[in-house]
Amino acid sequence: MPTTCEFELDRLNPIYSSGEYINGRILLRTEKVKRVNAVYVTLEGEAKVQWSISGRESASYCGHQQYLYSRANVFDNSEFAAGLHVYVLTLRIPPDCPSSCKGPYGYIAYNISLVIDKQRTFDEVFRKPICVVQTLDLNFHPEYALPVKAENIKYLCQWPCTSGPLCFSLMLPYAGFVPGQHIKYFLELDNQSPHYDIVGVEASLKQHYVFLARKPMKRNFHTKTLVKSSIDESTLRLTKRLYEGTLYVPNDIPRSTLNLNYIVFIHYMLQVKLKTGAFHYDTDISVPVIIGTEPLRQFREEQQRLQRNANRNCNICTGNNSCQRSDTTASTNSGESGGNLVTSQPTLRLRRELEELLESQEEEVISDTNLKDVLDDEPPSYDSCLPPSFSFATTMGSQAAMEVSEVKRIEQQRINIQLPQFPGYNTFNSHTQSPCYPSDSLLDEEHFYNSCRSLMTDRTGRSLDTLDVLSNEEDNENPNNAESIDDEREDGNAIDENNEVEQINSPDTGGEEEAHDDVAKENN
Repeated sequence: MPTTCEFELDRLNPIYSSGEYINGRILLRTEKVKRVNAVYVTLEGEAKVQWSISGRESASYCGHQQYLYSRANVFDNSEFAAGLHVYVLTLRIPPDCPSSCKGPYGYIAYNISLVIDKQRTFDEVFRKPICVVQTLDLNFHPEYALPVKAENIKYLCQWPCTSGPLCFSLMLPYAGFVPGQHIKYFLELDNQSPHYDIVGVEASLKQHYVFLARKPMKRNFHTKTLVKSSIDESTLRLTKRLYEGTLYVPNDIPRSTLNLNYIVFIHYMLQVKLKTGAFHYDTDISVPVIIGTEPLRQFREEQQRLQRNANRNCNICTGNNSCQRSDTTASTNSGESGGNLVTSQPTLRLRRELEELLESQEEEVISDTNLKDVLDDEPPSYDSCLPPSFSFATTMGSQAAMEVSEVKRIEQQRINIQLPQFPGYNTFNSHTQSPCYPSDSLLDEEHFYNSCRSLMTDRTGRSLDTLDVLSNEEDNENPNNAESIDDEREDGNAIDENNEVEQINSPDTGGEEEAHDDVAKENN
């Protein structure tokens, strides 16, 4: 029977935090005496990375980093007796040891080993792997309690088919979380594109590994999606929407690595992807997340408040049901107990039914609110903005043309100037019919309107009767002026008579004028 070794630690699940002690014992059983150099126990912690690239230029990369090594001898003699050997161990993990992890190109591992150092042959090694979690209290880092926000702008089309931008921002209430906690996120989306709708969003928690090789110097990366959730509510074009969701942090993930000098370190990102659909690539936005071991105080207070509210609601529901059960029990046992009120606590089955009922009611309320939000977020109807039909457009166009022509005709009528009836003379080049005489009047229109010496008018175009009336009034008022006016009239008449005599005495001049008029007519 070969040699056997059993490790009995103080924990069934060997998970320890950095800075803790490992207590336990080791049971070593052998069937025969062995010649050994020594028997010792070691606690090792190391990181190793290794990968290779094949192709036209092949290369191999590797790296090693030691975090912990402690050794304790348990046997120093040369002859190791047969039988059962029990060794009690107490080992301490340093506080600066990184958390255990394993990736595709490297790992960080811790082992408790018992080594039998044999003479002239290979050593016998028995290992017990353990998991180490480096402690990280988020309360010691105030920056992890601050909100985190990231903004981005995305254009679905470029020149010449330019469209409106997608403006979106992702916000977290704080940056630090612990395994088992829910990450609450808010995504504010402003879709200014007039042509494209956002189908939905998808949130995921990403775990990023970074592997650093020292021979030669090279970095390699690996990304893993831990959890994922999607929201199928769409954001229509030229609308806004606020998305709110949660992501659960798994319990079996290592904390974030803050020391970038390690050859294997881990960081986390919360990524939200916008589903654009059609022929466009989905765009995303990410914010960093710190995973620790001790939650923030404000998160604890929030959890306690939620727990109190849940307990209060549960007590109210259980109290109502217990009252109903007590009423029925009192009515059935009134004769036996003499009218005493018998109360009974709800059973486990009843409590489970009540919890299911509350959950169903909450789901109905949530569905109603989501439906209301969707209806409120719908864009306005385009029925009032539809173009008219062809027949309606042609009919309305003809009616509009008729209305325009009617308006023009009315304006032309308004522009047409009506000449006054008095005084009757024309200041325009064209001849206008006098409004007070018909077209078949015996009066000469040309002499009536265009001659300054026509009947009943003077040189100013005013009626002589009017002048006579005015002169008579002035004479009555000023008799002296009247006499002067009469003298002026006599002088004027004398001048006119002299002019007539001169015209009669000069006939040659008139002949010359008539000849000149005849030549002008022939030239015309």
